[in-house]
Amino acid sequence: MTISHSKDGYPVIGFNETHNHMIVTPTKSHMLRSQRMISDIQGFQAKMANDAGIALKAVMELMAREAGGRENVGFTSVDLKNYLHSYQTRNMEKGEACGILQYFEDKQLQNPSFVYTIQLDQVELVTNLFWADAQMIVDYAHFGDVVSFDTTYRTNKENRSLVIFVGVNNYRQAIIFGVALLYDETTASFEWLFEVFLKTMGGKPPQTILTDDDVAMAKAISLVLPQSHHQLCVWHMFQSVSKHLSGVFEKFKSFSQDFRDCVYDYDDVDEFENAWKNMIDKYTLQENEWL
Repeated sequence: MTISHSKDGYPVIGFNETHNHMIVTPTKSHMLRSQRMISDIQGFQAKMANDAGIALKAVMELMAREAGGRENVGFTSVDLKNYLHSYQTRNMEKGEACGILQYFEDKQLQNPSFVYTIQLDQVELVTNLFWADAQMIVDYAHFGDVVSFDTTYRTNKENRSLVIFVGVNNYRQAIIFGVALLYDETTASFEWLFEVFLKTMGGKPPQTILTDDDVAMAKAISLVLPQSHHQLCVWHMFQSVSKHLSGVFEKFKSFSQDFRDCVYDYDDVDEFENAWKNMIDKYTLQENEWL
């Protein structure tokens, strides 16, 4: 359905009654945003487990067993992670926010070019933080054409994301352009971070940004960095492969090499698609939805 905006409202100017893809199956309906919600009881259980030091994965597995399967829990592990991050932010120990602010102010006194930005929520509590020093800003000016945006680091008991913007200099050394602590991994948080990063770097967007395969991240990039080419990081891709295809790796010892050949050895579109089809046929993986 296509909707237009006019001074009289929002008229429908196009409608196609034929659905253009398969409607979600019942076994996957729990993944729809409209169907996902953490109840008060589930939230209480999650907070109790979190305070006891139980890992997020273990909490999710326990709830799935109690509900008779992940499809009956009512939310995803990402929903639970964001819920706990919000809870942890509101229970930040007294003095932590002041300590962070004092550290940033000390760094700025040492070097006036040190930049930091803190985002507050509606009740004036610290949520997201970003910082960059003078060297990071200079490095980005020289080598910021390609940026890898990495959210895979976890450094503290709150399991907050330590996010880094990484590049490569002319000596093929990894260099950091900026760092952030995010209290959740939602589109709103990523959008705020990309806007702050862009402003800090003088409004210069990267030509290419490499990320993990994340819907919230991709949407924020399309909104804030529409002129940047968004690509998936190969390292993250192989992490996903090992998770989604562990059974295939165990069953077929040669699959790993064939998959690597597809990723690295074919620059031509037709050659790649032929190699990919041959790999699918060789290991009888036509029904594998992830592939």
